[in-house]
Amino acid sequence: MKKFLSLLLLAAICLCVLPGCASLDTTGLLEAAPDLIRRAAALNEIYYGAGIPYDQSGEPIGNYYPADKSYLAEQGFSTIAELKSKTAAVFSVSYCEAIYAATLSGFAAEGSGYIIARYSSSQAENLRDENETILVSTTAENQLSHRVSITYDYAGVRLGEVGRNHAMVIIPTVTVFYADEDHPENYTVSEDMAIKFVYEDGWRIDSATY
Repeated sequence: MKKFLSLLLLAAICLCVLPGCASLDTTGLLEAAPDLIRRAAALNEIYYGAGIPYDQSGEPIGNYYPADKSYLAEQGFSTIAELKSKTAAVFSVSYCEAIYAATLSGFAAEGSGYIIARYSSSQAENLRDENETILVSTTAENQLSHRVSITYDYAGVRLGEVGRNHAMVIIPTVTVFYADEDHPENYTVSEDMAIKFVYEDGWRIDSATY
């Protein structure tokens, strides 16, 4: 029996030192994190914040208007496909799917009915448009309150918990709440934010950054 238990213990030790059980190699993560978080903040504004402005002089298509071309030129994309490409360079595959489901596809959520996609395209609306014009909803809800502003301390990033398939990066933030009917006072909250990273052909963010 003692010999059997010893063999079990040895097997457990061997399993723990196999590559599959080792923690994720975080080489380069802290160097890459600040830039990825900056880019994530810009994408958050597009998907959940102020959003892409639309051309009110354009021809409306249901609840959608063509996106403002000058804004798209400044941001460096002009189609939904190009926006997705910029997003995929920052966020993980699974997190991208969540973003697209919430903002690019109308879907039914339990208890909330049908949610209007914030963005669509002329191609998705079955219109003839070889440029795949981005369309902006005039009724989709801004999911991030414009009354809240987050400032990140990029110089203060540090490594947190590291698992087999992910690593946490801790970044100090200052969140400013502006006065409104629900919060009559202006106040700030200083705290650390934990952001999950995974490695998918490069470092990618796998959690919310707001």
